Amino acid sequence: MGENTTSDQIVEEYLSDLRAALRSVNTSSGHEFVFEIEQHIAEGRATLEAGDEVGLRNLLERIGSPTSLANELQETEPARSVRAMDRATPWLIMFGGFAFGFGWIVGLYGLWSSRTWRIWDKLLGTFIWPGGLLGSFYLFVTPMSVTACSGSGGPGPAPATITCVRHGLGVLPGGLQFLVGFVVVAAPILTSLRLASVLVHGYADSSNPLAIRVLRTSRSRKNVRAAWIIAALMTLVFFIFVQSRH
Repeated sequence: MGENTTSDQIVEEYLSDLRAALRSVNTSSGHEFVFEIEQHIAEGRATLEAGDEVGLRNLLERIGSPTSLANELQETEPARSVRAMDRATPWLIMFGGFAFGFGWIVGLYGLWSSRTWRIWDKLLGTFIWPGGLLGSFYLFVTPMSVTACSGSGGPGPAPATITCVRHGLGVLPGGLQFLVGFVVVAAPILTSLRLASVLVHGYADSSNPLAIRVLRTSRSRKNVRAAWIIAALMTLVFFIFVQSRH
């Protein structure tokens, strides 16, 4: 029983390495290829004695290393590419509102017309939130608080009673102001980062546990890194802005 278990582990490690090597090819083709290799291994093991690890390793060596098999499949499999509209969509969702809102609408079109993102990511990009960072811009230019006063006069010479109520972000404690402002700034940035992450890495599943997309371009990685830098800078700017309003 122990020998069979060891042989099974050898095969599983081989197939796991093969799946890892096939992350750069089309997912459906990779599934079919792994299944064919798995069947070939099963047929070869049927001719071996139980627990014959040396024979099993020789069988796997004749089949070929996972890297060489993946390279052979890649030569026959056309490379998948990311649409230019897909690459632009996360940026349009974040910054498109500044183009009179038209850029954000174009980003929504790219988001909903693409097969790259699933429905919950499309809803996230639509509602968190409309206009992208344009909402953060309004937070910067609008007053921190507004005071509304109302009064009523009593009978005779009694003085009038005036009641004033402050509304807006300025009535909150400083720490809470920063938290609310951070959410306003960070939400559209993090939403776009989520969309960009799916664009680069894809979705995790049994064949792609690390969520590595079939084509991972250096340009896409640079875009995600730039978005993180923008998020950090805008958070710092907002913190300085809130402190200056006290």
